[in-house]
Amino acid sequence: MRHLVHLTTVDDASGKQGGAVGIPRAGGFRGHLRVREAAAEERKGLDGLFMERDRIRWVEQALRTDRSWALVVERFENRKWAAAGLAIVDAAGQMAFGLLPRYRGQGLSSTAIRAVLQYLRESALTVITAQIGNTERSAARAFEQAGFVLSRESVSTGRVECLYRFVIRGECMPFNVWI
Repeated sequence: MRHLVHLTTVDDASGKQGGAVGIPRAGGFRGHLRVREAAAEERKGLDGLFMERDRIRWVEQALRTDRSWALVVERFENRKWAAAGLAIVDAAGQMAFGLLPRYRGQGLSSTAIRAVLQYLRESALTVITAQIGNTERSAARAFEQAGFVLSRESVSTGRVECLYRFVIRGECMPFNVWI
């Protein structure tokens, strides 16, 4: 599959019995992730991911154009693909991302964001941005772990917004390299 990202973590299941190498446990296996375009019926409820009016309005505007992406991050579990998160990227490269509630708190956010970035490498975008409120530390941490860098802070509708950037390709890179 073209957009499949294999990611695996292993917990030590040996219980320190003679220093043997651990065997992966079910709880330590993060599974495989893939990213695909959202179907028409999946796109309808994406504005419900956010509580703030400005973000809901942004999602609605982004999804009205043909130049935006609505992406589903799926995780392979129990021998089938299940939706784990959703990403919306507008034509200018601004990104919104959310994990579904059952996958939150498992350390999957930055891995899923990296899978979305890998998918977007084939697009014409050069920079992906994410606007995160300064009180949303876990979201900021996930984007930072995925490779985004804090670019600037601004005040928008009475709250401090931090703008994070990820450069997909630049003038100095003859081709894309994923490290």
